[in-house]
Amino acid sequence: MNDTKKQSPLDKLKSLSKTNLDQHLASDPIFSLTSSDGESQPIAMELIDPNPWQPRRDFDPLKIEHLAESIDVHGLIEPIIVRKHENRFQIIAGERRWRAHQQLKKPHITAIVRCADDMQMRLIAVAENLDREGLSDYEVALAIQGVEENFGSRTELARYLKKTRSELYRYLAFMELPEWLRSKLDENPFLLNRTAAEELKRLFAKDPIDHQNYREATLKAIKLVEAGELTQIRVASEVEKIAIPSSPNQKSNSSSGSQSNSEPMLFVDQKGKAVGKLKNNGKNITLTLSCAALGNEREKALHEFVSELLKPSNTQD
Repeated sequence: MNDTKKQSPLDKLKSLSKTNLDQHLASDPIFSLTSSDGESQPIAMELIDPNPWQPRRDFDPLKIEHLAESIDVHGLIEPIIVRKHENRFQIIAGERRWRAHQQLKKPHITAIVRCADDMQMRLIAVAENLDREGLSDYEVALAIQGVEENFGSRTELARYLKKTRSELYRYLAFMELPEWLRSKLDENPFLLNRTAAEELKRLFAKDPIDHQNYREATLKAIKLVEAGELTQIRVASEVEKIAIPSSPNQKSNSSSGSQSNSEPMLFVDQKGKAVGKLKNNGKNITLTLSCAALGNEREKALHEFVSELLKPSNTQD
């Protein structure tokens, strides 16, 4: 009796991210060879296209140059793997080697041709690149989004990717960021990591109708990141610090004359040393002073001053 059941995408490709891709392709029966014996063959460079689901958007030109130098001296040690697509070929694995051949202006590259449908191409692209050095969190997120529909649940997807559910949700937070911010990430995928994306997603949720208040603050914070003056982990707090003073919930109440300040007022002694601060969050005013700087007499005087200040006014017009 045949107990074999149809494999899910997870079962078919679960080992891709931790094992050598070529070994997996050679042993997995779902990838049948189009050539009779699986031997490598030269294919014209002009007939080969990258994997359209390649998550990597930025290939380090210096690393490609070093790889090209190695290939020029030692030759191509490992063939690339491609699939036939219409009258051309698409890369399954080995795009960096293909780009190095382009740099060397070589007319052909050694390749092995295999069968793979679009779903398998997406899964392979994620699995091959997920743990590679130099791939941004945003690029990983785009790749994950592309294969999510092939899994029954995000729990199954997280298990396939060998990630915790919380880590998976951090990646997917990129997909819930506003379009104007996504366009910045398209230009520079390394602007934000997944933790910053998740924190910004939560921040934008406070203003779901109009992100304009946070947009200007976010763009200012990103400029600081690009200048090396702000770490990614502090982006959300910086955005909140910039945006909150002008947010609807924090506007000054002109009728009562009260004002909300995002930054505390600092008090210094004669030597310029900070000894206290006054903080107004729009609801409460908090005064913090050093006991040593104040002293018993001044503490008593301060108490009397505040008590007098808060007494009801008996003045009549």
